[in-house]
Amino acid sequence: MYGYERYDLQDEDPYLQPNSTCLVNCLNIQNTELLNQAEQEVVSINLAELILEPITGKFDLAHLSAIHKALFADIYPWAGQVRTTEISKGGQLFLPYQLIEKVASEIFSELHDESLLANLTEQNFVCRAAYYLGRINTMHAFREGNGRTQRLFLDQLVALHGYAFEWSAVSGEQMAQACLAARQKEPDFQPLTKLLRLHIKIKP
Repeated sequence: MYGYERYDLQDEDPYLQPNSTCLVNCLNIQNTELLNQAEQEVVSINLAELILEPITGKFDLAHLSAIHKALFADIYPWAGQVRTTEISKGGQLFLPYQLIEKVASEIFSELHDESLLANLTEQNFVCRAAYYLGRINTMHAFREGNGRTQRLFLDQLVALHGYAFEWSAVSGEQMAQACLAARQKEPDFQPLTKLLRLHIKIKP
């Protein structure tokens, strides 16, 4: 599901190397294509390890940040840190970075008010899981790596209730379009709900 998460270039972006479109990184790579390849290789290994030994947390922003750091600390010096610049995709801005902590508190408080989605029918469970995935995606807390981080976060959440999602069966374009619908001024969570419903399974 890689290849759809590249953001629009901003006039001023503190995460980019000077006079470059390549992100600052721990490997001193100065070519974006090479960095993307290295990132995918390293993060794939980290992801496999996190599936075996999940990050423990309280399903809040700190938990989300810890997952991001575990996935990307070998690549980016700012892994696990909430972004401090605006980012956009397709000309549409994500949540302003100054609002991330406030909105995150609202999202995760709502999630805890719902007892982390306990005691729901599968149909209602998928609807609420899609809602929270859409909200977290709209927030886009980090400069890079949001999709992989939020999917792993959601995996940990749904595993509490004996479910899993088959992300490998979801195309990047399908996910991109569903997330785009969920971050409109009037959010539409139905495309995400449909995707999750098609790919939910009982955790073995």
